[in-house]
Amino acid sequence: RIRRFNEIDNAHGEHYQFRSRVPFKSFDDRIQESRLIFSGTVSPIGGYSRRHPNHEATTVYCSLCLRGFVVQGSLDPRNRGLEDVFRVIDDIGWSYTVLHVNPFCPRVVREFISNIAFNEDGALIRGFVYRFSPSVINQLMMTPTVEHSFQWKDVVLNQAITHLTGGQCAGWTGFNLNALLDPFQILYRVCERSWLPGPDSNLMMRKRLRLMYAVTKRKQIDFGQLVYEQVIDMTRCFKKKSLCYQEMKILSEKV
Repeated sequence: RIRRFNEIDNAHGEHYQFRSRVPFKSFDDRIQESRLIFSGTVSPIGGYSRRHPNHEATTVYCSLCLRGFVVQGSLDPRNRGLEDVFRVIDDIGWSYTVLHVNPFCPRVVREFISNIAFNEDGALIRGFVYRFSPSVINQLMMTPTVEHSFQWKDVVLNQAITHLTGGQCAGWTGFNLNALLDPFQILYRVCERSWLPGPDSNLMMRKRLRLMYAVTKRKQIDFGQLVYEQVIDMTRCFKKKSLCYQEMKILSEKV
């Protein structure tokens, strides 16, 4: 029988009061399923090197060595104090975006980011090309496939702020994160670490508030597409910077 999150004992031996829509799977179970996703679809590649498809990707990798990474946030479903937040996340099927957060290998992450822009089929990692698409992300994160994803970027900011602050703030002017209702303050931390990581700029904060509003309203959002677009935008940015660096280097050598 498939266990669900509402059947997991918390620290006091009690049970959750809500019925989860997501079956509970252990980290080991998910690892095995992830391997099955890529089995038979991972293709070896030759050429420039096992780690990079070309010199340009190598340059991007070197530039990434000076950067750190945001550590993904996680929630413990056994913590009764987080029940309201976890219920919101679980209701849209995003439970595994905040579970089983384990240490990662920065070198592998850098390889992925530096190589993904140079292969339409996926990312070269340690001599093999791994498929990368919104569908693959949804499979790995066990998030639902959404046929028509809600356009959360079009959410009216004032409406989002009014809802998330319980009416304490009616718009961006005068707003600060401390005005968010208690469960939404935790949800914001999840959003900035697991869903929309990046600098704490006004633009990014507005994006997070819009996404949070859509999540709290249980709107159907394609999580795979959300992550995919961020990764592709980031890799294009690094690729562009790499090209500029190479052009400047060539010009300096000519001078």
